[in-house]
Amino acid sequence: PIPMALLNTYTAVPLLAMVAGALVPNSTRVARGLAAALGCLLGITVGAYLDRAKKDGARYAVLRLLAKHMGASTAVDELRSLIRGARRRFSVTAAGPKGDAFEDNALCEIYAQFLNAVLEGPEHDSYDLPAMQRLKAALELDGIVVGAAHKRAAQLLISRGYSGLTGEAMTQAVDKFLFLSERAFADEPSTEAGLYEMGRLKGMLNVSDKDARQRISAVSQALYRQSLSTVAGKVDSQTGEALAGASAAFGLAGEQAAQMNAESYRQIATDLLKGGRLSAEGRATLTKAQAVLQLGDPAAASAFAAVAAPYLRQEVEKASEQLAKATDAVALVKTASALAERRMELGLPAHAGTDIIAEGFVAQLRELYNKACKDARINGEPQALATLDMLLTFSANVDTVMGELRKASGDTEGATQLTLAADSLPARRLYGLYLSRSIKGADGKLDPKDLARVFELSESDEELARIEACQPRLRELFADSIAKAEGGGPPLSLLKLAVQAEMAKFALPRETVHEAAMEVYRARLEPVSARVLKAGQKEDLDAALNFLGLAAKDVRMLHLKAFGKVYEESVREAMGRSGIMNPDGREALVQLRERLGISEEDSQKFFYGVVDERLKDMMEDVRESYEEATYTKDALKEVWKKRGKDVGDDPMADGTGGSMGILETPQLEGSVRGFKLMTSLCTVADFYLKNKVLKEDKSVKPDDAYPVTVGKYIDEKTKEEMYGIFAWNAVTSQDAAYRDQWKAAQPHVGGIMGMSEDTMQKVMVRMVSRWANGFIKQKIQEKGKLGEEEISTLTNWVPTFFGIGADVTKDMVQSANKGVLQSKVLRLLNQPKVLPTDVQNLREEVDQWKLDIQKDLELTRPQLRSLFRVEVTATLEDSQLSHSDKQDAVANSKASFGLAAEEAASELRELVQARARGYLVNAVGDLMQGNEEQAMHEMRRLELLAEFAEGSDEMKLKQEWDVAPALRANLLKVYVASPIGEGKAANVELLESILGVSAK
Repeated sequence: PIPMALLNTYTAVPLLAMVAGALVPNSTRVARGLAAALGCLLGITVGAYLDRAKKDGARYAVLRLLAKHMGASTAVDELRSLIRGARRRFSVTAAGPKGDAFEDNALCEIYAQFLNAVLEGPEHDSYDLPAMQRLKAALELDGIVVGAAHKRAAQLLISRGYSGLTGEAMTQAVDKFLFLSERAFADEPSTEAGLYEMGRLKGMLNVSDKDARQRISAVSQALYRQSLSTVAGKVDSQTGEALAGASAAFGLAGEQAAQMNAESYRQIATDLLKGGRLSAEGRATLTKAQAVLQLGDPAAASAFAAVAAPYLRQEVEKASEQLAKATDAVALVKTASALAERRMELGLPAHAGTDIIAEGFVAQLRELYNKACKDARINGEPQALATLDMLLTFSANVDTVMGELRKASGDTEGATQLTLAADSLPARRLYGLYLSRSIKGADGKLDPKDLARVFELSESDEELARIEACQPRLRELFADSIAKAEGGGPPLSLLKLAVQAEMAKFALPRETVHEAAMEVYRARLEPVSARVLKAGQKEDLDAALNFLGLAAKDVRMLHLKAFGKVYEESVREAMGRSGIMNPDGREALVQLRERLGISEEDSQKFFYGVVDERLKDMMEDVRESYEEATYTKDALKEVWKKRGKDVGDDPMADGTGGSMGILETPQLEGSVRGFKLMTSLCTVADFYLKNKVLKEDKSVKPDDAYPVTVGKYIDEKTKEEMYGIFAWNAVTSQDAAYRDQWKAAQPHVGGIMGMSEDTMQKVMVRMVSRWANGFIKQKIQEKGKLGEEEISTLTNWVPTFFGIGADVTKDMVQSANKGVLQSKVLRLLNQPKVLPTDVQNLREEVDQWKLDIQKDLELTRPQLRSLFRVEVTATLEDSQLSHSDKQDAVANSKASFGLAAEEAASELRELVQARARGYLVNAVGDLMQGNEEQAMHEMRRLELLAEFAEGSDEMKLKQEWDVAPALRANLLKVYVASPIGEGKAANVELLESILGVSAK
């Protein structure tokens, strides 16, 4: 045969061109060329046909090989080799130029057709996945080709849905497709590629990630369950290997496989125990099944125990019927032996069997517990107690049986006493019933503590149950004893001994006993509350209080609740309409307090409460009096109109406005402004003092001496203004009688208003300051300053008369003089010429009042610098001072005016340069006008400045002088030759240096 490699376009085109050229009848070159060209065209057509024929041939060859060798009898490697040979024969090898196209089309189509055929097969066929994996391996398909094939299958599946495949059939097909796709892409070397392909398929099928995982897992478990179905009939090593391979192939998680293996093991055990016992052969079968299913000993034992437990529990239920009754020790040993024998028949290990028996007994305990709860709710206490007796009998017998079983099995660590995890609330109630019967001395045969142990009651739960059961009995015992004593029976002192003996049985906590006593006492108070106690009732309550072991402080709140309103109303009645309580009323309140069992402290609080009520009413009059004293008549009319009151022609509405009563000319009754306010506040103070509200104990701080204040009814500003008016009038009134009365009430008025001593003093100081400031202003306007008489009045008379500190008026005087000095500085700086003596006089006045020029006079920086320049100029031009003296004087001036070092240096430099230039200009002008003496005087002043500047490192006088050099030289020559010099020769060298000229 012709080799397949020659059947292609590259062979057909030249061959047919040569044949056409040879067969042309015309031998010309043109004819032969045309014939060859026609041969080439025919070769191309034939070559294309041959390529298609070879691809189809290759596809058919691959299909024929798959049909023949797809079974498991041919190894995958052998099948893969055969397919490679077929592809090589038809020139479509993987490495050839046409290999990729053959894979993308022919092989992808083969794989897709196989996948579609599998999807149309049974729902769960364990052959499908291995066959698909075998096909993929034999065809050597990469992930791209497999992904494309699965995409085609998904598209076909979707189209089948549109064409009628719906319901269960469609769901099964999608589940199977998702499972096969997930397994196909699980082998991909790139995890990302597998995730991408699966994501694309889920998107096409509109399936969420969670839904896809659940559906894939369901198919995996179903296929693995099919594999497990063969284990019961065939348990050998090959089966175990097959199961392990199946779980891996189906993508089943290790935990899922183990769980399904355990289920299969349980099924095998169930089949073997159908006869009610496990034979030797059955035991051997289970051992093999454990190995095949790869179960560990704990898992296998647990699975078998779950199957065998119902059989053993049946025996436990039979034995429980007898154990609930009183049984002797021999019978209990026989019961334990019978249970042990049944355990061995079932093939259960000793410890597992004992645990199952214990669980069965606990279940019986719970049934009895539930019955007791039901009896307590429905059938009554006697039936519930009988059930509890049965429960404790059963528990004791079970403990004996369990002890025998554990002894026989050699288990010395296991618990022999069974307990029940009962709900706390119902268990406490049942325990309380049992405890109550025990305390009553009834025929209870078992200890209640055993019941607490069985119910696993904690110490706190047991105590709560005891309280719930015994506290009502204790309350009843207390109440009955008190009733007997009050009814003519034995006195409570004798009954108390009997009650204490009974209380010892209850063993209640101290706080519980106290609580019961309080409840009983509260009940004794209710019939007599809200009324004044009679003497006999008081004696009965005191006796009950002592009997119950309570103290007065324990029942304090009960008495306040019962008799507080009664006592409070009595306080109001004792004050009467006048508001002043007389001694008899006060004494009666003391007796009433003792009768009602109200403490002195609490009675005082009631008293203070009534005082607060009265004060609140009295402050209404005070407020109106204050408004009359401070508001203008129009303002007062407007305020009272809003309150529905007509001011009319009230003579007290004086129209003084905010003058606060500080006027020289009195206009109203009592020769003071605000007389009605004074009267109202004195009434308040009288009420306060005569009712002894004020704490006069020396140990009480002054600010704490007023327990009831009206400050909360008045804002701070109004309160201080009220006190200010009162304090001012108390001092300035010309009426001696009123003045003495008001002066005595003054501190109490402030205290009742809730003002501290410091606040009262500040208000008084503020009032005095208003008057003093007016006085100072008037005197300064009259005289221009404060004279000695005025100062003496302010610093000596005012503090003494008004009772304020001398420093207050001293500060006022100082402040007034401060204003005067500030004005003087401004006038000084506005003068055309300021002399050093002016600055010195200013200094002396400032020092006289102990003020500071810089801090107290509040001068601006330019003003301070101006004063500095005036003072320094005189210093620099003083020929009697040495250079160091001048420097010290400059430094002192700088400090006193508060100038910074750089600021003072700059100011001094500008001053020296400007003054020096001015002296030189003046000297030249004087010399030119023939006034040689004045010219020499100016030059001397220049020389003094030059000498000072020369001694300073930061100050040099070399500058532009605005004078021609010739004039400077002439002036210097005249100065050097002049006899003026105060007996001192001129410093020619210094002057030549700064002026830049020569004196020669």
